Amino acid sequence: MSKEFEEIGHSGGKITFRIVTDPGGRRAFQVTISSDRPVPTVWIGVYALPQGVPVESIQLGGIGQLWNPAPFPGCWPVMIASDSEGKFGHNCPSCRAYWRSGPWPNICPYCRVKAAGYQFLSEAQHRYVRHYCEVLADALESKPDGEVIIDMDAVADAVGKEGEKPSFYVSEQKQQRKFTCTACEEFNDILGRFGYCSLCGTRNDLADFEEQTIPAIRERLKAGNAPEDCVRDAVASFDSFVAQVAKQLVEMVPLTDRRKKRLTTQRFHNLHEVRETFKNWFDIDVCAEMKEDECQATALMFLRRHVYEHNGGEVDQKYLDDSGDTTVRLKQRIHETQEDAHSLLNALVKMARNIHGTFHVLLPPISEPIEAFAERKERIARHRRGS
Repeated sequence: MSKEFEEIGHSGGKITFRIVTDPGGRRAFQVTISSDRPVPTVWIGVYALPQGVPVESIQLGGIGQLWNPAPFPGCWPVMIASDSEGKFGHNCPSCRAYWRSGPWPNICPYCRVKAAGYQFLSEAQHRYVRHYCEVLADALESKPDGEVIIDMDAVADAVGKEGEKPSFYVSEQKQQRKFTCTACEEFNDILGRFGYCSLCGTRNDLADFEEQTIPAIRERLKAGNAPEDCVRDAVASFDSFVAQVAKQLVEMVPLTDRRKKRLTTQRFHNLHEVRETFKNWFDIDVCAEMKEDECQATALMFLRRHVYEHNGGEVDQKYLDDSGDTTVRLKQRIHETQEDAHSLLNALVKMARNIHGTFHVLLPPISEPIEAFAERKERIARHRRGS
């Protein structure tokens, strides 16, 4: 089983500088890369100042395609290989938090800051870039014509071993939650459970709720678990979903202290209050396109959560006062059916989609990766249809 925070080795490979001196005494170099280790390997490039400071991403393109030009004269191309899973570590230039994803993120999955891809290089990659430039500078200044090699296989071989590591040691680290973005299909490996896709900026809360939390509760119902327990846990899970969204709204949208306090210190167990709050403050219609009787039935289930959570299923005066439910009486033990619980789950998914959809109207994702993914899907579909 994969462990959290486990070290991931480098994919290895060799970078070879071929140093040449022309008849006029000017020195130049060529760079070649090679790799023969049986692991996934992805190569990217950045332009860096000779001091080892990255200043731009290199768009390597395909065979025969020219690279984008360097942003300044005198920049050197630096080739960077992935970890042994074909992924790259990143550090946010703002919050400094770490995650893994594909090579060129656009946005921090934690604080949502946007930056150019090269600005998200990990601390280990920055050390490597400095070493790369130091080796090349030394070769140009003091080495005879010929080849100078940076052996990344030595780095890969050092993972998990005791003893001194190479001075330019590079490795990455597994985090806690791996997810593939449903909007652009980018891989992300983040600390914690919830975050933004680092390529397009789509939150993963809805996918987690819809594809993991709700199906798990449905499986419990099928296995014969008490519907009352499933209702309680479903409402609690929705509360957690809303709380994550509320936290982001507090951080990203200007709000008064009173509204910030409401969103960060109180629960979301009263559906009527949740609907009013999100509609009035953010124009988020939690129950959009839902019939009113479905909304009222769901609101009742929210209030019944209190009975199942705190009273062992026995009706108390608070429930009677809050719900206006005249079908039960004080101290009566109430029950749910599997149908009741499944209906609640259906409603919760609808409401979560409504919240997620308008949240991303307020904080839009980056459209280019999403559109590129949609185009790839369409090309694949056309190919399968034979058109």
